[in-house]
Amino acid sequence: MTPLTIYGDFNCPFSALASVRADVLLAAGAYAVEWRAVQHDTAIPVAGQPVEGDTFAELNAEVAKIRELSADDVHLELMVPPIRSNTAAASAAFAAAAAGEEADRLRRVLFGAVWADGRNVGDPAQLARLGAAGRNNAIAGRWQAEFEALPKPITPSLVLPDGYVSRGLGALARLADLAAAAPPK
Repeated sequence: MTPLTIYGDFNCPFSALASVRADVLLAAGAYAVEWRAVQHDTAIPVAGQPVEGDTFAELNAEVAKIRELSADDVHLELMVPPIRSNTAAASAAFAAAAAGEEADRLRRVLFGAVWADGRNVGDPAQLARLGAAGRNNAIAGRWQAEFEALPKPITPSLVLPDGYVSRGLGALARLADLAAAAPPK
């Protein structure tokens, strides 16, 4: 299996699309995808930030872009959440998850909580309800440092086996191309 590393933020609609496309690659069985949860915007307060005004307009435009970008493959429908979560706790909870299917399940749950249910995944009580009560701050911190050391750290960032880094819309396009070319399982 070809290894791929994806850095993504549960708060990022583009990362939500990368997550769904990663699932397509995993289902094809040709790729081993390692998801590394990071914070793209570390300035969001721990309690989160209401989504209103310019922030709402920006996220609404991004959600519309995701709808457009996913129309030919995964048809992803997202809603603008009422709060932007500080995703440090969610990243640490994800880092504590067992690898493989359990981590993939938790990744899907966390993205769904934000983009389908409008939950604040920065709230420890919400994380516990979602089955994400553990924490591994050391791994999450390492992932964050690796992400910040990338040239132009943008979520999602895809690291190919040869070390090439594809970012943002380029990463999404590359994931779509890989998924389209993946042999059916």
